[in-house]
Amino acid sequence: MTQTDELVAAYLARVERAASRLPAGRREELIADLREHIEIARAESEAQTEAEVRTILDRLGDPESIVAAADTQTDLPRVPPTAPYPPASPYPPASPYPPAVQPARQPKRTALWVVLAVVAAFVLLAFCAGAFTLARDSGSPPSMVENVVPAEPAPEPTLTGSTGP
Repeated sequence: MTQTDELVAAYLARVERAASRLPAGRREELIADLREHIEIARAESEAQTEAEVRTILDRLGDPESIVAAADTQTDLPRVPPTAPYPPASPYPPASPYPPAVQPARQPKRTALWVVLAVVAAFVLLAFCAGAFTLARDSGSPPSMVENVVPAEPAPEPTLTGSTGP
């Protein structure tokens, strides 16, 4: 490859980099058209030196303006330029599965349990205080066993029979 061919290849590479946001088909068509135009211009002017090839490339314009002009002429959807590597995300990748459906939030029942506990404690305290008050008023501690009077013993059975005393 000659030095003039290297100039053309470098120019076309710059155009291709600048055209990275164009659709692939439009980008390939643009590069092929430019390559053909450069070959025809070199053949017509019989450009053999580096200076003559640079003149042909300068007449075409800078690659960015060529791509900008080609971008306005296309009615195909534009492709945003891509970075060589995607930016790192501080978040873990999204799950391919849909999120689980969560039931409707019910009001917190903590307050209800606190109120029930306070009421139960109050009832227990009232019961204990009542029992203590009753025991103190009677003068003696309450007994769980009543004073029971023992029953009279049952008479012993007498034996009567044919065998005698």
